[in-house]
Amino acid sequence: MTILLVDDEPDYRMLVRTVLMERGCDVILAENGQEALDKLKGPSPDLVITDIYMPVMDGLRMSRTLRGMPGFEKMPILFLSGYDDQHTLDAVKDPRYEGFLRKGAPMEELVKWIDYLTTPLEKRPRLVSKGTTTRTNLRLNDRSRTFTNFPTM
Repeated sequence: MTILLVDDEPDYRMLVRTVLMERGCDVILAENGQEALDKLKGPSPDLVITDIYMPVMDGLRMSRTLRGMPGFEKMPILFLSGYDDQHTLDAVKDPRYEGFLRKGAPMEELVKWIDYLTTPLEKRPRLVSKGTTTRTNLRLNDRSRTFTNFPTM
């Protein structure tokens, strides 16, 4: 599996890269959305993991541009951010193809999202796991380190 990892924080980028490589993933690195789009001229990744707030081009603008490119309309995207305000949470427009994870969450959560978003739609679980925080029941003043919004379809 090939993953495009986009983040302007070099230490976090290297941490996530290490976790992904330990899982056997090939990792393409980019520091911002523009650099990520430039790197998509080669082989397509299976998943994009992107920070939301970055200089040059943020993850939201990059994802909108990506969705407009032929062949990338349904590319799975996992958004990462140190923020969980309503604007940031609203970044996830289509939970079938997009997810959100707060930076600092345990790496096991990252792995769950990768597994979820790269599983074909027809094989994904349809029910939220018991105890999973969803977008609809997350309180914004809850400073928990994780946030998931697996769809209940």
